[in-house]
Amino acid sequence: MSKRFLIWRVFPMVAIAGLLSIPASLGARPGVQNRSVKITEQGFEPATLTVRRGVRTRITFLRTTDNTCAKEVVFPDFGIKRNLPLNQPVVITLTPNKKGEFRFTCGMNMMNGRLIVQ
Repeated sequence: MSKRFLIWRVFPMVAIAGLLSIPASLGARPGVQNRSVKITEQGFEPATLTVRRGVRTRITFLRTTDNTCAKEVVFPDFGIKRNLPLNQPVVITLTPNKKGEFRFTCGMNMMNGRLIVQ
């Protein structure tokens, strides 16, 4: 084989193969971002969640006490309202497409949390 063949035919294939093996940690966006919130007598813990805009988000809520009014969670801006059975994880999936700060509350609007979309 001539040197010209190697340079023009083999090198581009090696370069492309190298690009395909770039680790996900070097700038690739995750497919799903996962967050967890525990509901205790003190409220939502953590009360603030930060996520990336345009990335599918799964938030798992776990109510660990019966001594709270947070027997459901409401995301008014996303039209989501879910019951929170005691000691049973409840997963809410959403894709926030706008940057900003969005509230989530208990069904009585007494306990509050924030979803910050960057």
